[in-house]
Amino acid sequence: MDIHSLTSLISEVLSVVGLVFGVALYLAGAFVRGIKGRWILVDGVIASSGQGTVIRWFDQDGEVHECPATTEETHRLAPGQDVPLWFNSRTPSHCRTHSPETEGRGLRLTGLILLGTGIAAAVLGFVLMFV
Repeated sequence: MDIHSLTSLISEVLSVVGLVFGVALYLAGAFVRGIKGRWILVDGVIASSGQGTVIRWFDQDGEVHECPATTEETHRLAPGQDVPLWFNSRTPSHCRTHSPETEGRGLRLTGLILLGTGIAAAVLGFVLMFV
């Protein structure tokens, strides 16, 4: 087997693996981001209650919700201070104090890298057919 045949074989394998797994991982990352629901940014307020320190916020219908203030971002805050938070539009009683944009980002990024590798290998294989 000469170098031309070996390069063609490797590019063909990389193109198939890159395209198949790249599309699958990218779609999985998009699914993970979409399945979590739409997160809405609001200002929450740290408050004291009988259960300890909580975060309270209003949803889009004007209802008040609260959640225990157990995140790292809220440990240093005193009652009455504001904290940015995101709540889930499907279940407004769930909140988070870190950005939800990272949901599925690793899967989407890995999928894009594999897609790029697969496309580059496919182009290389196509060029090698005519060399």
